[in-house]
Amino acid sequence: MRYTILILISATSILSNINAQEVIHPWEFKINAGYNIGGTSPLPMPVEVRKIEKYSPPLFAPHVAFEATRRFNNKWGLTAGLSFDYKGFSVKDSVLNLHTEIKMNDKTYIGTFTGHNETKIKNSYMTIPVMASYHISDKWLVQAGVYAAYLYSSGFSGTASNGYIREGDPTGDKTEVNEASFDFSDELNKFDFGLQAAGERGFSKRFAIRGQLAWGLTPVFHSDFTGVPFKMYNVYGTVGVSYKL
Repeated sequence: MRYTILILISATSILSNINAQEVIHPWEFKINAGYNIGGTSPLPMPVEVRKIEKYSPPLFAPHVAFEATRRFNNKWGLTAGLSFDYKGFSVKDSVLNLHTEIKMNDKTYIGTFTGHNETKIKNSYMTIPVMASYHISDKWLVQAGVYAAYLYSSGFSGTASNGYIREGDPTGDKTEVNEASFDFSDELNKFDFGLQAAGERGFSKRFAIRGQLAWGLTPVFHSDFTGVPFKMYNVYGTVGVSYKL
């Protein structure tokens, strides 16, 4: 009995020390900064898009975030935060019988376009991620979860050129298109929801190199919008650094 009591007292003391160690710093706060690169794209690539001729990421595509992590033990935690992201790119492609809406000579044409297309996307989001955090070691951290984002500045526009449009369907009246324009900025969904994962490699007590992937599950256009015949999603990666406060 005496040995049993001593063992229980020792075990209680050890557990108390472990718990005390775990709650010394139950909260972690970080600031993340990086560069977004990726695309707002149909998945998979539709047959109407015959060839991607050029893809250009923007020079200015920042990611700035504040995140807080509640540590449950030395391995696991729950992370939430707030980030501001500029997501965009420009792409040139050739298309065949792409249903769309274009403006040329102050007239709107709705039908199937064949020719060259250039699209520029400039969207700014305020994002709230919620992720599980797992510390593989003192230097390595991985996170996975979901995000919800609000679109507060939108831009989705471009030109159609060197082709023709048939009004209505591929058998409609044919109109030559030297250069026309389109602007679908007002047709974008204000909210985006998707999956998010990240990884960090610490290289000092406070700084870490960080990589992140955000994969949208919500189509970027309203469900009743017909100017683009397929669903498009935000898929963007972020490369940057993390600073522990």
